[in-house]
Amino acid sequence: MTAYVREVPVVIVGGGPTGLTAANLLAAYGVEFLLLEREAAPLNLPRAIVLDDEGARTLQVFGLDKTYVAQTLEGVGSRYYSDAGVCFAETGAGPRTYGFSKRQYIYQPEMEAALRSRLEEQAPGALRFSSEVTAIACANGKAHVTVRDAQGAVHEIVADWVLACDGGKSPIRELLGIEMHGNTYEQDWIVLDTLDDPDTSAFSKFFCSNERPAVSVPAPNGGRRYEFMLLPGETREQVLDSGFLARLLQPFRVHDEKKIVRKTVYTFHARIAERFRDDRIVLLGDAAHLTPPFAGQGMNAGLRDAHNVTWKIAATLKGGADASILDSFETERRKPIWDMIQLAVTMGNVVMPMDEDALRFRDHLLRALEPFPAVKDYLVQMRFKPKPRHPGGLYLDLDAPKFEASLVGEMIPQPDIRTNGAPGPLDSALGTGFALIAQDETGAEALAALEDTDLLGLPLEKLCLGAGEGRGIRSGRRSMTAFQAAPC
Repeated sequence: MTAYVREVPVVIVGGGPTGLTAANLLAAYGVEFLLLEREAAPLNLPRAIVLDDEGARTLQVFGLDKTYVAQTLEGVGSRYYSDAGVCFAETGAGPRTYGFSKRQYIYQPEMEAALRSRLEEQAPGALRFSSEVTAIACANGKAHVTVRDAQGAVHEIVADWVLACDGGKSPIRELLGIEMHGNTYEQDWIVLDTLDDPDTSAFSKFFCSNERPAVSVPAPNGGRRYEFMLLPGETREQVLDSGFLARLLQPFRVHDEKKIVRKTVYTFHARIAERFRDDRIVLLGDAAHLTPPFAGQGMNAGLRDAHNVTWKIAATLKGGADASILDSFETERRKPIWDMIQLAVTMGNVVMPMDEDALRFRDHLLRALEPFPAVKDYLVQMRFKPKPRHPGGLYLDLDAPKFEASLVGEMIPQPDIRTNGAPGPLDSALGTGFALIAQDETGAEALAALEDTDLLGLPLEKLCLGAGEGRGIRSGRRSMTAFQAAPC
C-alpha cells in the first residue's frame, strides 16, 4: 500500500559520483530535488581512481575545486614498459588548458564524502539512503516513481524529471526496457587497491606484456592500484587467492593482506544505451554507457553528463524552456561518449597487446616512427583523444562558423585572470549560469547597456576582458594568461 504521495521537481536515483554531482549542480542552480540511494550507507569502495580536468571543472561549479580537488594527487604522466623492463615511451603531464591537471588521482570514497558534505551544505536532507525504486512510469508530462524505504513502506513521488544515475546494471534502464549495444571484453582483470606502497611515483605505469599485461596507477595517501589481466583457464576464485596474488605482486611489492583495501575481478565493457531519454526519464553515467578503464574516463563521462543535463533541467523548471531541449543531451553527448569508448578500446589493443602478432606490430610501428618524433608523440601521448566538442545541439553557427578559430560547441579554455586586481580562474568570474564576454571597447559598452541579469532562469554574468600591463597581444589573439577582467 502506498503510504503517501509527494511532488518534487527532480528525482535523482543513485548516490554515486554522477548522482551526487548532478544533485550539487541542481542545488547550485536553485532547483529542488530528492536523491534516492538504494543502499543503507555509502559503499566506500575505491572504484574510479582518476578525475580528469573536465571533471574537476564540473566540480568547480559548486566550489569543490578549492577544497577537495586541491587535495588530490596530480598525475605527472605515464610510462610504458616492454617485457624486458625497458621504458619504450613516456608521456608528460600536459598543459592545464581547462584550469586543472589532466589527471588527478583520487580515492573514490573520499571524493564521494566531499560531494555528500557539500550537498548537505547546499540542500540539507535531500539525500535519502535505503530508498529503492521499484517502479517508474511517465504520464501527462510527469514521472511517477514508486519507492520502498528501509521500513518497507511504499511511497510515490511525482516529479517533472528523473535522472537515472543508478550504475551499469541500472534497474531503471531495465524497467524501461532500454538495451545496451556494444561489446564485452573476453578478458577479465584482477584489480587490487593497496596501502603503504613502496612505489611513490606519480606516474601511471603500463606493462605492455604479451605474457600478462599489467597496470600500476598512483593513488592518494601512499596507496597504489594494480591491475593484471586474467589468462585463459584462470578462474576468479583462483586469482584472488593470497598465494596467487603474492606471485603477481612479487615484482612490485611484498604481498600483505592487511595492506589490500580491495581485491576483485572486473569484466570490462564497451557499451552504450540505445537511447538516453525516455519521456521524463534521463539516463546518465554508467546507466547510459560503459567504457573500459584504459583511458580513465568512466566516472568522468558521467560527470560530463550531469553538467550537460542539469542546467537544461533548471532552464525548463525556472526559465520556461521547452522540455524538448533535453533532446539535445543525447545529440551533444552520444558521439563524444562513443569516441571516448573507442579511445579506451584502442589504448587496450595498441598499448597493451595480448598476442605475439599484436606485440610485433606495436614494436615495429614504434621503431618505424623513430625518424618522425612528432607522429610518434601524437600516438604515444594519445593526442587523438577526442576534444570536448559537441557535434550538434543547442548552438548557433555550429555547422557554419563565422571564423576558422571558432569555439562554438567546444569547451573554452580556463586561463587565470585578474578581476579588480584579484587573481583567480576564469570560471570564478563567469558564474554558474550563462555569461557574456567582451574583449574590446565596443563590446564592453554593449554589455554595460544590457540590463538583463538572468537568462532562462539562470544567472547571466557580463565580463570584460583586456590585456594587462606588460602582457600584450600575441599573434592577434590574447595570451592565455594575459587577461585583466572587470564586471561590465
